[in-house]
Parts: sequence; structure tokens; C-alpha cells
Amino acid sequence: MKTISSADMRELDRRTIEEFNVPGDVLMERAGQGVAEITLDILTARMSDSVLLIAGTGNNGGDVFAAASFLAEAELDVTVWICGSKRKIKGDAEYHLKKMIRRGIQPVEITNPEDLALERTPAVIVDGLLGTGATGAPRGFMSEVINFINKEAQRSFILSVDIPSGVDADTGIAEGSAVRANLTATMCLPKTGLIRPEAIPYVGNIEVIDIGIPSILKEQVPACPDAELIDRANLLIPFRGNETHKGHHGHVLLIGGSVGTTGAIAMAARAALRSGAGLVSVLAPEEVYPIVAQAAGPEIMVHPFPDIGKLSVDFSKVWKKVNAVCVGPGLGQHPEFIEQLLKVCPVPLVLDADALCVSPEKIAAANCPVVLTPHPGEFERLFGEPVSDRWAQTRAAADRTSQTVVLKGAGTVVAHPDYKMGVNMSGNPGMATAGSGDVLTGILSALLGRGMEPFEAAITGVHLHGLAGDIAAEEMTQEAMIATDIILALPDAFRMIQFS
Repeated sequence: MKTISSADMRELDRRTIEEFNVPGDVLMERAGQGVAEITLDILTARMSDSVLLIAGTGNNGGDVFAAASFLAEAELDVTVWICGSKRKIKGDAEYHLKKMIRRGIQPVEITNPEDLALERTPAVIVDGLLGTGATGAPRGFMSEVINFINKEAQRSFILSVDIPSGVDADTGIAEGSAVRANLTATMCLPKTGLIRPEAIPYVGNIEVIDIGIPSILKEQVPACPDAELIDRANLLIPFRGNETHKGHHGHVLLIGGSVGTTGAIAMAARAALRSGAGLVSVLAPEEVYPIVAQAAGPEIMVHPFPDIGKLSVDFSKVWKKVNAVCVGPGLGQHPEFIEQLLKVCPVPLVLDADALCVSPEKIAAANCPVVLTPHPGEFERLFGEPVSDRWAQTRAAADRTSQTVVLKGAGTVVAHPDYKMGVNMSGNPGMATAGSGDVLTGILSALLGRGMEPFEAAITGVHLHGLAGDIAAEEMTQEAMIATDIILALPDAFRMIQFS
């Protein structure tokens, strides 16, 4: 999904109002309805009915008032704070303020630190303080309110409206205090600042609310030239026909494992099978073969090899029916083997973890499409520089290798020389746990084995992985979630993409 500037969003609003005769208060009402629906989903998941909505005196506050009006109909415990005086609120925001009051919600004006007191902690706090038009660091009491929200984030879910207050909508930079949201509900199209690396600490997941801007106008507005948001509505999973059998859905071969790291290859294999691969085979060192076979499960074919230096890379006979290969999880560094594989492998190849041990030039000369999945430390080892600019360096790495590069971490970036970069915002901090990257590797391997092009498989795989992590966190909490929980959540993640 393309991202746009805050100025272009204001122009979309203006043209919709003037050229399509849609009143501004109607657009605001639709925004509020979207925020209310997301809030209700969060409250349901948290089995609570309490929500605090904090509004500024601008249009962002108007979205909050409209949301509160909808929430009032659900018989919830709704509290609305206005940061400032009601007298400053004008136009469409004033219209929705009055409508909210008629619905029975009396807002509380907060103007000093003593006002920042709660009788009980709300399950959700909606941040509608500052909108996309705000620039520079929040000043005075506004900064104190933001700090209050961030403090309450220890116990409440933080939902920001359009942009986390304090974050620049175009650059993603927070010059002072900024809200650290769990989720940002943005209107019409994401603002480019939301997906910038600088905004990662503040944005959380992103949900896009359709407020009825005509498609023809959205098509005309210029997009960010560098990157776009990976959105599940734009992803496609390979179709499974009624007449198919397991051979039609890809045979994936994974190579990995060693003493002390058998779990990595087992989790990658289980994730591949759970991601729709028809067949999954594993090659593991002889000394750990029984452990890997037991951990991988009965559906996965595990074969031992005595010495990787003597492992025959034979796609004409032994591996002739393999549709994708993954090498690296738990394997240890064996550059000679990786170089040989790059020379002869005729099917898509995923290089992960310890397999990222050869020069970029050798990867560029590969006989097959390659997907590289480094975390920042592995990226530095492979490309010789620490990660300081995720967008620029991922693009440069893709150009240098002529392959698909997946730079993992919060705001995972996917790049290929022939495509605009994709930035993934699904997922959560609970996924920073041992084995999470191995699960992603298995997902990518399965999608490649099922016939997807490398870049499409990569953007689909990272988003699926993040969605599964979000689903697992709802069930297990971020603190208690482990990598195998992500595998177990994959069915629901697929369901979200296929039926979105």
C-alpha cells in the first residue's frame, strides 16, 4: 500500500469535500466510526469495557469525539479528556463535540498536571492529541500529557489516531516527547512518516481506515518513491485447486542443525509445513539426526549426513524433485558448501543465519534466485557495515547482490532491485525471542516452494510472520510468547490474509 505526505492527505480531504460534495463532518464521522470499531475489538480481546479518549482541540480531537459517540452506543465505560479549552474547538470538530455531549458523554477539560488522575486504569487509551498537521516538539502541558500516556502504557493498550502525537507525519521523527502506541489507526492512506525507521519506536501496528475518499483521487496522489507499507489486503496466497495433491504444493528441503542448535532447523521445518508446503525434508548432521527427527515431528522427512564437506549437492538425481532449498538454521558456518550450492542450485534458495557467510559478490553470481534474511548483526558481517539507515542499506544490499534482501527487526524491510521496497509493520516486541527468525525462514521457504516469486514470497512471509506473532501475543502475552506459539498461530494468520 502506498504512503503519502500529510499535505497530500489534506488535499485529498479538500477535493473530496469540494469535488464530490462529501461534507467534512461526514469524513470525520467515518474516521470516528473506524476508531470506535478498532477500540471495540481491542476491548473484546482484553475482556474489558473501559476506555479513555484524550483529544486535542484540532481535527484529530474531532475524530476522537466522533469515536466516543459511537462507543456511547455500546454501553461502555467511556471517558473523554480534552487537552485545553472546549472554546478553542471549531468547525467539524465542534460539531462532533456537541453531538458527543448529546449522546451523554461530558468531556473533562485537563489543563494542568493535577488533572492527570485516573480513578481506575482503562483497558484502552485513545491518543487524539496531535494530528498530521502538528510540527516540532510538543510544548508545555501537551508534553506532560504525552508522558502520562506513555506511563500508563504499562497497563493500558495505546491506540493513536492517524499518527502518534509528537511524531512528524512525513519524516517519522519525534523531536521531543511522543506517544508510544501499540497500534496506529490512520485515515485513507498511511502517512510516509509512519513507516520510516525513525518512527518504529512509536507507531506499533498500523490499521488503515477507509473514510470514503474516492479511489480516483487516491490513485492520482503521488506515493512515497522509496518504500510502501506491506498490507494484507494486497497479498495473495497460492491457490489450492480441488484436484491437487501434495506434489502440487512444493517440496522444500531444509539443511541445518548442529550440536546445541537442533531446535532451529526443527522449528523452520515445522513452520514450512504449517505454511502450506506439500512436502518438507530436512538434512541434519548424523550426530544430531535423532534429536532433529523427534523435534520436527512425524510429518517431516529427516535424513542424516555424516559430513557437510562431503555432502553431495545433486539436483539431477537425489534432489531433482525439490522446489526450494533453505540452508542455515543452526548449521554453523560452512562457506565452501554455501558457495557450491550457489553455483549449482536451480531452485529458489533461502540463506539464513550461519549460511550468510559468503561474499555478496558470490551471492550475486548465484545460479538461482536467493532470499537473504539477515538480522542487523548478520547484515554487518555480510556487508561489512553496521546498520544505521535501514532503508538505504537494504536497498544498496539488494542492488549489490541482485537478490531479495529481508532485513529483519522492528519494521522489517524487504528489497529487490526490480521493486519498490516493502516495510512490514505487523508483529510486536514479544517476537524478540529465540527461534522467531527460524519460523520466518520456514514460512519463506514454503512460499517459495509453492511457486511464489522471491520478492512476493518475502513480503507475504514477513507479514504472515508478524500477524501470527500478534495473534500469539493476544493469547499468550508478549512476555510469555515463544517461537512455537507463532507456528501454532499461523492458521489464523493465513485466514486473515485470505479473507481480508
